[in-house]
Amino acid sequence: MISVFSAYIKGLQQAWHEKRLILVVYGFNLFFAYLITIPVSMMLEKGFANRIAATEMLHKFDLTYYLTIIRDFGAGLDVTRVILTFGLLYIVLNTFFAGGILTLFHRQEKFTLGDFFSGCVEFFSRFLRLFLFSLILFLLSIIIFFLLGALSGLITDNAATEFWPFLLFFLREFLLVLLLLFFNIILDYARIMTVVNDFHGMYQALKQAFMFVLMSMRRTMALYLLYLLTTVSLILMYLVVEHVLSVSSWITVLLFFIWSQLFMIARMWSRLSLFAGQYIFYKFSNTAMPGMTKEMLDKAVMDYEARSVSS
Repeated sequence: MISVFSAYIKGLQQAWHEKRLILVVYGFNLFFAYLITIPVSMMLEKGFANRIAATEMLHKFDLTYYLTIIRDFGAGLDVTRVILTFGLLYIVLNTFFAGGILTLFHRQEKFTLGDFFSGCVEFFSRFLRLFLFSLILFLLSIIIFFLLGALSGLITDNAATEFWPFLLFFLREFLLVLLLLFFNIILDYARIMTVVNDFHGMYQALKQAFMFVLMSMRRTMALYLLYLLTTVSLILMYLVVEHVLSVSSWITVLLFFIWSQLFMIARMWSRLSLFAGQYIFYKFSNTAMPGMTKEMLDKAVMDYEARSVSS
C-alpha cells in the first residue's frame, strides 16, 4: 500500500517531470486570461486616457473612480454576463484538458502535443457528461446547506444570546465546505477511473469513485488537503511579494507581471501534481487493487518509477 505522503511527493515529482505539459496548459490559460481582459481593457483605456487618475490608481486603487468608469465608459459591457460566459468556457476548457493530462500520466509516454490532444478529444465527451452528473452532487450540497439553515433558524429563533446561532452557522458553513471537498474528490477519482478502466458509463464511474473514496476517506482527504495546503502556500508567497513590490513605475510593473506569471506556472504545477498524486494513489492503493500482496504492490511502484525515469 502506498502511503499518502509518498503519493504526494511522487505527484509533485511526476508533474515537475512534465515541464512541457505545464507550459502548454499555462499557455492556454494565459491566452484565455488575455481574452477576458480585452473588453475590460478597452473600457479602462477610454476611462484613463489623458487623466491623472491613471497614475494615482497605480499607487492606490480607488473603487469609486473605477465604478464611475464603468458607468461612463462601460456601455454594452455586462460584467455579470462576461464573468458567466468566460467562467463556463473556463470549465469546458479544463474539462477538455483533464483527459489529455490523465492519459499522459496513465500511458507513461514521452510528452507530445499529438498524444496530449488525442487524450483530450478521446475523453472530452465522457468527462463533460461526468461534470454534468457531478452538478447533481453539488446541487445536493446547496440543498442540504439551506435545509440546515432553515432548521437552525427554527432552533435558535428565540435564543437569548448570539452564541448558538453563531455556532450553528459556523457548523453549517464547515459542513458545506466538507461536502464540496468530498464531492470534488469523487469527481477527480471518477475521471481517473474512467481513463484507467476505460469506462464509458459515467454513472458507473461515479459509483465506483464514491465507493473508493468512502473506503479510503481519511487517506483521499488527507492527500487532497496536502495539495490544497501547497496551493495556499503558493498564494501566500505571491501575496507577500505583491505587498513588497510597489507598483510605481514601468520597471516595477514589469517585475510584477513576471512574478504573476511565475505564480501562474507554479499554480499549473500544483494542479498537475494533484492529478498525478491522486492517479498514483489510486493505482497503487490496496483499495483500488484488492487482493494484491505487499510484494506485488512494491513491485508495481518500482516499475512505475522505472518507467518515469526512462521517459
